[in-house]
Amino acid sequence: MKKFLSALCALFMLLCLCTAGMAQSASVVDQADLFTPVEEAELAQLIDTFRQETQMDFVILTTDQAHSYSQQQIADSFYEEGGYGMGDDYSGILYYIDMYERVPYLATCGAMIDYMPDDRIEYAHEASYDYLAYGNYARAAAQMIQTVQTYVRRGIPEGQYRYDVLTGERLTASHKVLTPGELLVCALIAGVAALICSGSVKGSYSLKGSTYDYAFRENCDVKFTEKVDDYLRTTTTRRRKAPPPSSTGDGGSSVRVGGSGVHRSSSGRSFGGDAGRKF
Repeated sequence: MKKFLSALCALFMLLCLCTAGMAQSASVVDQADLFTPVEEAELAQLIDTFRQETQMDFVILTTDQAHSYSQQQIADSFYEEGGYGMGDDYSGILYYIDMYERVPYLATCGAMIDYMPDDRIEYAHEASYDYLAYGNYARAAAQMIQTVQTYVRRGIPEGQYRYDVLTGERLTASHKVLTPGELLVCALIAGVAALICSGSVKGSYSLKGSTYDYAFRENCDVKFTEKVDDYLRTTTTRRRKAPPPSSTGDGGSSVRVGGSGVHRSSSGRSFGGDAGRKF
């Protein structure tokens, strides 16, 4: 009986280790063998914390094989085919280290596109560049996780929007961030408006010189009518993309600004992202 229980416990521990290994390989796919087992485990732990805090995914991919596809195509396809992303819009980011061409690439999807516009992506690459150049790949990946996590904590930047990288056409309106003072003013205005509206309605139902009290709360009735808009057609206008302006970004260096450039993958899903400089 004791031997049976011991064997059962050993089998349970083996299953736990296999499950942990599968979870780790799901977030860190080191095909170029750049990380030690310890480093890979540490990166997987950082990613687990990142997922819990941001409710978005983070994936690390490394390869050293020759290829004829662009980093963008490889990153997008790997993210989609691997089933990565959290939520209905598959929010997350993939950090791809291409050792064949020695180029890093960041692919963003879902809400992460807005948290990581072009200028933040460029600065995130720069924050990890020295570690890549000196061959400290695990530290580069850890730095990338921490940098993206910091940007998510800061929130979507003021004026953020999406544009088509092929045509330059703006796809979304600029994101407006309300300051604490603006939120307080809005709350006060809403409160005063509610009091005025409530007092006006109550006063209109008051019968002066009478003891009769109209139960306005019980007798209020609101009716909603349904409105249907019929879709007729879509008109698409294409124009030459203007070069994005330059300005000082979050990192203090001259970087691109002007929102998040997005493109469609082969399956039609929207992705943002860009490559860093060669290391």
